[in-house]
Amino acid sequence: MKNKNNNINIIPVISYFNAYKDKSIVYKENKKKSGIYRWNNLITDKSYIGSSISLGGRFSNYYYPAFLKNRIKKVSNIIYNSLLKYGYNNFSIDIL
Repeated sequence: MKNKNNNINIIPVISYFNAYKDKSIVYKENKKKSGIYRWNNLITDKSYIGSSISLGGRFSNYYYPAFLKNRIKKVSNIIYNSLLKYGYNNFSIDIL
């Protein structure tokens, strides 16, 4: 299915509408799974798509602010900066 901009719409397998409130559910449901995910910034309407062979491990990194701050010192990363700037409650997560 294509939208008005001729882009393909991606239908998520599951969505978590508040990354902050749904944190424990995100961990539990994605532990020991691999996959593709999308962080959606609810303020800017921008998104970040990533993948991992260990979603549980990847999300544990995302939910650890000290990890994000440490990584930003070494390399620029848009999603890390956005999570720290806007806060988890301003993001949703889709498992694609």
